[in-house]
Amino acid sequence: MSESTTNRAANTTPAVSVILPIMNVEKFLDQCLTSVCNQTLKDLQIICVDDGSTDGSGAIIDRFAAADPRIVAIHKPNGGYGKAVNVGLEEARGLYVGIVEPDDYLDERMFQTLYDEAQRTGCPDVVKGAYWRVIDAGLPSEQIVPCNYLHTVAVYGEPFTLDEDAEYLYHHPSVWSAIYLRSWLNETGIRMHEIPGAGWADNPWLIETLAQARSIVAVDEPLYYYREFNLGSSSVVKDPSIIYERWLDMDEFIRAARITAPKILEGHYNRGCAYIEMLNQGFDINELATARGLGKMVHRIDWTTVKDSEKIPQNYKDALRQHEGPIARGMYFVKKKLGR
Repeated sequence: MSESTTNRAANTTPAVSVILPIMNVEKFLDQCLTSVCNQTLKDLQIICVDDGSTDGSGAIIDRFAAADPRIVAIHKPNGGYGKAVNVGLEEARGLYVGIVEPDDYLDERMFQTLYDEAQRTGCPDVVKGAYWRVIDAGLPSEQIVPCNYLHTVAVYGEPFTLDEDAEYLYHHPSVWSAIYLRSWLNETGIRMHEIPGAGWADNPWLIETLAQARSIVAVDEPLYYYREFNLGSSSVVKDPSIIYERWLDMDEFIRAARITAPKILEGHYNRGCAYIEMLNQGFDINELATARGLGKMVHRIDWTTVKDSEKIPQNYKDALRQHEGPIARGMYFVKKKLGR
């Protein structure tokens, strides 16, 4: 399939460019696009990147594009979630950029609320809202509850940086609950990692955006509806390499950027311990590649930071402890005894 684009608008600067990376989601796409098109903030550029869909998603995109001149419809060969987002970023012209996953849907006030807050607070690099968890989506047991970080960020309505409050690192990356200043993304060169399939590309995006942001503004309101499908079925990760490789990607960035802020490292190690627990419980950790990947993670996580943390849960600490050797544990207790 050759790449094609329709509905290219004039070279203006909309408030927000909304990027939708789309791949075989015809069941949900109509609702998702309707919720984007019906936003109370009308000054949008809506970029639909059809990433080689083989179902009816492409036709749905074209139908919406024919009815709404704000929509840019791009049809391209399959390249994965990260590549689709990056194609959208190259097309984006908005002051801000947002990402929407096409099997989710939005409160109609989402982009108006985030954009108004951006304007009120001097155009920070990131404005991040909360979201609704649609648990067991589509099943009789479906329930909608707030995300775990609602009411937990230290400062709302005023800019802060991640080294001051790293609460977001303890939760789902939820990269789609935010808007990002496009000029800043371009200045820093931030792009999605281009990984086959979905591949948890949101993990490195989370740390690369929030850790480099000169200003973050938190909005304490759920505005995005995130579908969580039956967690006992197809949504469970089946490839352990996705788990350890994405955390190692994050760690490579932290090392390259020479990030030493204690709160950021603590949050980063928390995610590492959480992923080690996933590997312990769901995979054969004696399999060679998995053992090597897990070993790299353990080697890079500071034992003392984890042990002394009041935020990292005990079960995550126990997951790391399972792999820490006697030398590391001994050094920890020596440091504790010496008061270091």
